[in-house]
Amino acid sequence: MARDTSSPRAACLAAARQAEANHSLPEGLLTAIALNESGLHAYALNLRGRAYFPDNREEAARLLRTAGGRGMAGCFQINAGVHVARGDDWPLDPEKAADWAAGYLAQHYETYGDWGRAVMRWHGASSQRAGTQIICRVHSKLEVAAPGSTLFADRCRAGAPQWARTRQNGAAHLEVAEAAD
Repeated sequence: MARDTSSPRAACLAAARQAEANHSLPEGLLTAIALNESGLHAYALNLRGRAYFPDNREEAARLLRTAGGRGMAGCFQINAGVHVARGDDWPLDPEKAADWAAGYLAQHYETYGDWGRAVMRWHGASSQRAGTQIICRVHSKLEVAAPGSTLFADRCRAGAPQWARTRQNGAAHLEVAEAAD
């Protein structure tokens, strides 16, 4: 049965899963990152520290333009001020954003030979402690996106109470995205 990608969350999920396969990423990794970054919302924005979840790309693009093209945009919260040409809104296109994100993550993996360090670079972690935090947040989402995955299990205490809410939040967002099945 074809997946309905008309909702922002379903579109983000479908794009993340396809990009994982196209770029040979570990199953669920890009989906877990999208769950962590935007709750799987294709048009999510973080502008000057404030979160927005517009219903459509046009509204998201308008908000991004109003912010001068500076902010985090789309499923993967791509830094538009760094990675996007002024006036462009490609991070709000789930397929383009997922393809770029998967390639960017794979590039960091090729550089470091470690998915954890690739995720740390993805998020721009400024310290080992911050890096461990982001890896464990992504791991808690990965437990939802790809149950049984052992990626990062050696870095995060399995079932640690502080990650239970993060995992539950990820499960709720994934359930909403998959409801279009």
